Amino acid sequence: HKKPPKRELTFAQQLYNHLLSPLRVVIEHAHSGMKRLRMVQDTLRLRGQWRRDTVIVVACGLHNLRVRSPLRLYAPDKFPKLSE
Repeated sequence: HKKPPKRELTFAQQLYNHLLSPLRVVIEHAHSGMKRLRMVQDTLRLRGQWRRDTVIVVACGLHNLRVRSPLRLYAPDKFPKLSE
């Protein structure tokens, strides 16, 4: 809930916002991950709603691939240094 002007939120509304906030973070991260593709962020001049929908579906797929990729687990700084 959004705070009304010059008033406070009720305890129930504050509790609702508190419980909802972790879900919002997940959704905001997903949106920002999709916005990495400029195609999604910029104005599309494609005719037909189905083409725009296809672009969003592809962006979602690429985002999911990036998030679930085993390459994200690669952290070279965590490996022991080899002596020369």
